[in-house]
Amino acid sequence: MQLRVNQRVELWLGGRTFPVRVEEVGPGHVLLSAPMEGPRPVLPAPGTRVRGRLYQDGAWEFEGVVERCLRGPVETVCVRLDGVPYPVDRRSLPRRRASVRVYVARVDHTPPKLVAAQLVDVSEGGCRLELVNPWPEPAVGERLVVTLSGRPPAALTGRVVWVKPHFDRGRNFAVGVAWSADSGRAVRRLLDS
Repeated sequence: MQLRVNQRVELWLGGRTFPVRVEEVGPGHVLLSAPMEGPRPVLPAPGTRVRGRLYQDGAWEFEGVVERCLRGPVETVCVRLDGVPYPVDRRSLPRRRASVRVYVARVDHTPPKLVAAQLVDVSEGGCRLELVNPWPEPAVGERLVVTLSGRPPAALTGRVVWVKPHFDRGRNFAVGVAWSADSGRAVRRLLDS
């Protein structure tokens, strides 16, 4: 697997993850769009260690060191790579099959709109959803609230980590979600039920 321009990447920086995009790839380095915190770019100091993860036929990670940050119309972070991306096991937690109707709110959209979806499988780390005709299309890095009806109802927060379109009878999308830390207790209750 090789890094390519316009790939979406989860960038680990200072114990947090940020969605970024590959702007340029060169021998031994990659130029990424700067992580954003609200409207402001997060520009790490040169020498800062970072790790990135992308999803293309599985999960891949790379590690490196920030060489410099570049300001301009699009702020960017230049990372010197330690090596080539390597595959990682993204299924470190057991998954449980499900077939449950849920409602998804996209937190990053104003106002948040509920969209019906099918919960296909779930684990303590995340879930897979099937969405039919969502608009706009889901994007990696988007924050979601997944609401399940039941006794008691549950609202689980997470972030989109991969999206796979398939156009059978409409615009359908399989969406991978990684749960946020604050959803841990509700996810365990769901798995125990």
